[in-house]
Amino acid sequence: MRKYLILIILFGFINVSAQQVIDKIVAVVGNSIILNSELKFRTELTAARQKVNPKDPKFIRKVLNSMINEKLVYAEAKLDTIQVSDAQVNRQLD
Repeated sequence: MRKYLILIILFGFINVSAQQVIDKIVAVVGNSIILNSELKFRTELTAARQKVNPKDPKFIRKVLNSMINEKLVYAEAKLDTIQVSDAQVNRQLD
């Protein structure tokens, strides 16, 4: 029994030390997040289109602000959405 306990504890330490960060959250907008990988992808894509340096901190901040604004607009649009059933549409058409 003691051997099993030692093995479980040892496995736990090995498992914890083997973990690595895969991605990071760079912004939280309401209930939505923006990951570092998303920001990097969007930065590189936008930089290629605009022919600018994707490593420029000011440019990265500009892209991040744009992504945050998109999330804010989407969140506001969800709040302002009006749901209409098919029956309501049909009644108005008749």
